[in-house]
Amino acid sequence: MLRFRPPAFPLSILRKVFTIQTQQRYLISCFASASYIGPGSNPLFKQRQQLREPLSQFTSTTTSFSTLAAIDIMPTSEFPINGLLPKEETQAASFIRKNPTFDGRGTVVAILDTGIDPGSPGMQVTSDGKPKLIDIIDCTGAGDVACSKIIEAEAGSSEDGKAVHKLLGLSGKTLILSASLTNPTGKFRLGLKHQIDLFPAGVHARLQKEKKKRFQTENNLLVTKVLRDLDTLEANSSIDKDEKELLKQDHKTRLEVLKELEKNWRDDAVIDCVVFHDGKTWRALVDTAGSGDLTEKKPLANYREELQYEQWDQESMLNYSVNIYDEGEILSIVTTCGPHGNHVAGIAAANYPEEPALNGVAPGAQLISLRIGNGRLGGMETGCGLVRAAIDLARLKPDLANISYGEASATPNHGRFVQLIRDEVVNAAPGCIVIAAAGNAGAALSTNGTPGATCNSIIGVGAYATREMMRAQYALLDQVPDIPHTWTSRGPASDGDIGVEIFAPGSAITTVPQSNLARSQLMNGTSMASPNFCGCASLLVSALKAEGVPYNPYRVKSAFRNSGKDVGDEANVPFVQVEKAWAHMTAFPDLQALNVNYDVKVTSGGKLGRGIYLRDIDETTEPQTSQVDVSPRFYNQDAPETNDQRIALDVRLTLRPSESWISSPEHVLFHNPGRGFAVRVDPTGLKPGAHHGRVDAFDTSNMDAGPIFSVPVTVCKLDGVPSARNSAETTPTPSFLSWRRLRFQPGQIRRQFVAVPVGASFAQLTVKSANRDSPARFIVHTMQLGKQTRRSVFEQQYGIELSRNGSAGADEQASTHTKLFRVLPYVTMEICLAQFWSSLGDSEVDVEVEFHGVNVAISSGNQSPAGFTNGSDLTLVNQAGGFARLDYWSALRTETVSASASLDTLRRYVRPSSYVVSALKSRDELPSARQLHQIVLTYTFAVAKGTGPVNVTPRVPRFNDLVYDNPIDSFELIIYDGNKKELQYADVYAKTVKVADGATYTVRVRLASTDTDLLEKLNATVLVIDQALAKPITLAAYQTLDAVVAEDSSLSFKKKTALPRGARTVAWLALDNVAVPKDAKPGDVLIGDLGVLGDRTVEGGLYKFGLVVAPLKAEKDATAAAATDKSEENEDEEKLIKEAVRDLEIQWIKKIKDDSARKTLVDRLVKEWPEHLPLHETILNQLGESAEKEEEKLVTAAAGKEKNDVQLPTETLASIETAAQRILTLVDEKLLRQDIGSRAPTDAADHLPPRTAAVKRATAKHNADIDVRKSAVVAAHGWLAWVKTRGNDGTQDPVPHLEALAVYIPSPPTKNPTYLVPWATHVASKGLHGAALKATGTWLAEGGNAGDRRWAAVTRIRAKSLASVGWEGWSERDRVRTIVDRPAEFSLF
Repeated sequence: MLRFRPPAFPLSILRKVFTIQTQQRYLISCFASASYIGPGSNPLFKQRQQLREPLSQFTSTTTSFSTLAAIDIMPTSEFPINGLLPKEETQAASFIRKNPTFDGRGTVVAILDTGIDPGSPGMQVTSDGKPKLIDIIDCTGAGDVACSKIIEAEAGSSEDGKAVHKLLGLSGKTLILSASLTNPTGKFRLGLKHQIDLFPAGVHARLQKEKKKRFQTENNLLVTKVLRDLDTLEANSSIDKDEKELLKQDHKTRLEVLKELEKNWRDDAVIDCVVFHDGKTWRALVDTAGSGDLTEKKPLANYREELQYEQWDQESMLNYSVNIYDEGEILSIVTTCGPHGNHVAGIAAANYPEEPALNGVAPGAQLISLRIGNGRLGGMETGCGLVRAAIDLARLKPDLANISYGEASATPNHGRFVQLIRDEVVNAAPGCIVIAAAGNAGAALSTNGTPGATCNSIIGVGAYATREMMRAQYALLDQVPDIPHTWTSRGPASDGDIGVEIFAPGSAITTVPQSNLARSQLMNGTSMASPNFCGCASLLVSALKAEGVPYNPYRVKSAFRNSGKDVGDEANVPFVQVEKAWAHMTAFPDLQALNVNYDVKVTSGGKLGRGIYLRDIDETTEPQTSQVDVSPRFYNQDAPETNDQRIALDVRLTLRPSESWISSPEHVLFHNPGRGFAVRVDPTGLKPGAHHGRVDAFDTSNMDAGPIFSVPVTVCKLDGVPSARNSAETTPTPSFLSWRRLRFQPGQIRRQFVAVPVGASFAQLTVKSANRDSPARFIVHTMQLGKQTRRSVFEQQYGIELSRNGSAGADEQASTHTKLFRVLPYVTMEICLAQFWSSLGDSEVDVEVEFHGVNVAISSGNQSPAGFTNGSDLTLVNQAGGFARLDYWSALRTETVSASASLDTLRRYVRPSSYVVSALKSRDELPSARQLHQIVLTYTFAVAKGTGPVNVTPRVPRFNDLVYDNPIDSFELIIYDGNKKELQYADVYAKTVKVADGATYTVRVRLASTDTDLLEKLNATVLVIDQALAKPITLAAYQTLDAVVAEDSSLSFKKKTALPRGARTVAWLALDNVAVPKDAKPGDVLIGDLGVLGDRTVEGGLYKFGLVVAPLKAEKDATAAAATDKSEENEDEEKLIKEAVRDLEIQWIKKIKDDSARKTLVDRLVKEWPEHLPLHETILNQLGESAEKEEEKLVTAAAGKEKNDVQLPTETLASIETAAQRILTLVDEKLLRQDIGSRAPTDAADHLPPRTAAVKRATAKHNADIDVRKSAVVAAHGWLAWVKTRGNDGTQDPVPHLEALAVYIPSPPTKNPTYLVPWATHVASKGLHGAALKATGTWLAEGGNAGDRRWAAVTRIRAKSLASVGWEGWSERDRVRTIVDRPAEFSLF
């Protein structure tokens, strides 16, 4: 609807004006106060004069508008509203007009996507008044909340005196519930959820901006208050000068702290959840406001039970619902993770009672939302979500399901999800028609995605653009004919199956979630085509149900395929036509052969497939004969009643090739279990390019029904022998091809198929604009198909803009785009160019492709190896050999080569430290009561101190990059820090996360399957961790082996070495003195790129080089030698044994769980070794750490209570003090400080005279003794300072011990928590909260400190200081951040 703001005309004049414009179908385009479209920009401007005379009679009516006749009035047509969501082209609209009750009513459509917002426009009711959305399920687990803690509520009263229930939530807040809640057991389950996990990324980003604005205002007020306090302090003359200086400095420090807090602000909102059973069903309360007051919240039941949902708040406009599983153990808070799913649902079935023109295709259909987009991955689907969605489809039994998701796969029609959809959803009664997007990866062939266009049981839909869509949605200056979208994926599948089966409109403007703050949105893609077709299928099923016409998914698929409109597609893909499909269904109601799915298996040249696909040079240069075996798959085939259908299937088929170059038998008698026949394809006479055909099998008794099945045939005929690049050359070479003046119209696609020469390793593709004055968008797409390999591995796709400036003859001014990329030798490559349909005007383009062959054999031997590696390989060489040999061969032309290696990644291999196999629960139970099980593998790895923050990428190669074709049901990986905080969630696509150095991390991997034996076999699965190096390691290259050994730089390999065609050369890489990083262990691998092309860069790199880390070189440890040199010390063996036993028993002091057994051991050791400092230090640390744990328990128990100050028992503190004083009694600190100050170096320095071995050993022994004494004294003073800060009477003074620590630990307190905890406690007690906040904040910000046992103590010190300075907002944020950063348990998968 066009909207404008009219001026203050008298109503009588307005009525007459509008009458005139209505009669003449003109619209006022502007008034005096508005700008208007001028004659140079709109041809309709000329017609405004036609309206000036009728309007001139009003010019004297008002002085304000005396120039009304000059107002520009522009003619217009009706807005093409039908093009917003196309229905006319598919016959859907006319079908409903003729059959108003066949509008989808009676059907249920499941949408597997990012979720549907129950409050969004068009999602309220169906056309016949039923609820539109009947179930909402999050299959991903992203919204799961563990509710394992069970408590009983305390009776209380609200501020207005009403009776309430009170609970202490897991966030630490007191939750207030209405006393009117029905809960017969009186027990409540508590949960806690990080809010960010529930919000779509776009909504979260919008809210963060608003929250940050409010926060900055609050923080500015705090800054102002500190400045005023500072002024007050300055003016106060009653304070001691030294004390004033300390306080002034502390206030300045507070300003620094506030600045740092603002810089590092983040939203850590957590949500308390309460789950309970009301005697009939489970219900949940979610504290979306974060206030703790739930008295006005209506408890939500599972959405399907009561169709209830709530809005999070007015600011977010995010709606949510809940589902509760496993007797209340798991609460699933269901939101959308993006607008995509809502848009898809709107296309399929939106209903607008007040404006039916905006309806979806099937407004009468009801919907089920199955969210498979995981918000933790930005909406990416996971195996867990897909399998659960398949389980829900089998359980809920909808009539249709739409999947506007997909990925490339290595093997078509394969994988766990594909199997479940086929066997449990489509082929099991009552039979669900599953429809999926074909993908947006075109324009090259074989770009169809999984599952949509690679799976037999799913109907794959491509995207089409019609003129009406172009008018309404794209605002083009001109129109082009109806055409498939340029980017829509094309078939065939890599195994020859047709792939894309039907076209549907591939864009729409329709409903989006309310949280998008918009009513509708334009989206395009096969994601939009699929629900449009799904809506069409819903209309057909609605009619079939209403008329009692029997059907199954196979029959419906056949009807659409055989009745679609021929749009001239190169692969004969039709455009959906609803009325014709209905006619097909009703014309052949008893044709049994159409109720069966036919599985086609083709054997050709040792290859197995589902169609005939001739692509490589050997296949397309001579006739090929393939064996075709077709077997029937009966609907609900495991049911006993299907046996009658098996017996009855007896079809007399006639086989009809669609093309003259295809031959097949004329007739075949087909029956169960199937028949085979041969098909001959003769490609020898075909022109270069893509050729599509098929062998159609017709039932001779019902030829008009169309093919019963088809065998697709695709031939990619190669361009001829490449021409020589230089016209002066007489001998053609296969390494260069060119195509000149290729003409393109909008939407036109040109394909060239090239035989990549033997020996080629990379190609250079150049595209030039030959004749164009304005920019035009093109897709450039190259494709090679590798066996059991995702197409993306050898695919290059990029968009370019071609234009031209200057005269027609100025070739140098033509826009040129060049790419270098890897190729597979002797594998056909498609070079595809496509002008976007929306880029108007014709184009002429020049294309060149030049193949290069720089082949390298990499070995650790000193003799030439037998073969060469391909550029896609990772070649490993062991560092222990000291060198790597590189043998070069230029296969196609003279090349400039170089030799270098840059290693930028450390690849580490980790075995699991533990694993657990267990049964999953209710959501993961397959039909027939088959239960999914899981194995959870736990790994740990550490990053060495001093490396700085590093990027790590954990992965499991055997499952990575496999989504739909994964053999197991689910793969998930989560990495945690030492506090159990989740740092990164990942699925089959490895994710990189930055971690701090000096810390240990945990990785948990979950694999799910029904096969427990398989899971047990996976219990030692290796985790691979790729750790980025702070600085790449560069390997030097030499011309000879002798030069490597001598490291003779004069014989370095030249940076640019010319290598003629057929010539060979050798380079040598020096490996012996490579400085491996700290974290590297023998067997790990240093990985990087092998540079062989000089300055040229190949997309994705050409050769990957891996260096296996050798065993570390032996380094003489003087300290260890001093301790173990028996010949010099003459220590007897008996004494050594006693000391070894003592040291082992000391290690067990902390490990023993029984206190009495520990006391017995300690008493005996003290008696036997009364002056052994390591023993006394261990005893002290055990006592202190036990006290810390006890204090932590007391703090936890006191949480939420009015008085939460805790005090350790006096005897506990006394025992620590006694143990510490014992150490100080044994050590002469004055002598220790002298020894530390005069400590001699272990190894001889340059300025010292040489020392004998005996002197070195003595020095090392003395230094070791200093270290032992220092460690014990630091522990003693640290624990004494800790004890002194535990008293509440103010009589304890930790300062002497803090001063001692400052001597022994010269670094700041933030570098050592033993020093930090008592220091910060002390300075805070003196009112220096700025210093305490700065120190604790600095320590907590160091990611490497996560997991330190004193982490909680540091956060408590910080919390007290924040409360003391009155920064309530920051105090609450810090409290919540502590919950987020140190969860009680690992997060759920």
